[in-house]
Amino acid sequence: MSMKFRGILSATGAAALAVTAFAPAYAAPPEKSTATWVTAEIAQVGELEGFAGTSHLIGFSGNTNGFSDVAVVSFNCPEGQLPSWEPDSGCEEVGIVGMYAYDAEVSVDKKLSQATIDATVRVYEGESETGEPVWGQARELNVTMDATGDVVTTKDRQEECVRTDKERPAVVTSGQVGELDLAGGVGKIDQVKQFCKF
Repeated sequence: MSMKFRGILSATGAAALAVTAFAPAYAAPPEKSTATWVTAEIAQVGELEGFAGTSHLIGFSGNTNGFSDVAVVSFNCPEGQLPSWEPDSGCEEVGIVGMYAYDAEVSVDKKLSQATIDATVRVYEGESETGEPVWGQARELNVTMDATGDVVTTKDRQEECVRTDKERPAVVTSGQVGELDLAGGVGKIDQVKQFCKF
């Protein structure tokens, strides 16, 4: 997964995990949080109905706290060229469509060997004059992923907090978002545990 596209998909998740870092300075009981993220990306060449461009990157994420998002990044590329941000690829980004859900059903087994996402995601079209989000077309997101490698565990300690990541590479064995096929997308299953003691 490209670093730039990974940043688009993980921004919300990173913000959510950072919330515990701003807890009050006075003594408080320890805080624990656990979320398991499922993310993947697939490149498609050819026009997609309803989207600009000739090549597309489709990425998605979902977590066990119920949040899910999908991003379709469209490019105009030379004929047959996979989408790319690289300057010498001949591709030009022409649009990003973001879709979100806040009540997704995300299931991951204990070994992080398989995961599923079922959600209704809606296109985010901006804000109303009163600051409320404006939602557009809805699409059904249904994905099954299987792990393709071993679990890699990392720990990170920052001041009062310890974060433990258990991550497995995974591939989409079956999946759709609306009419778009996600089968073959490459990504990961990532369990994030955070413990803070103030």
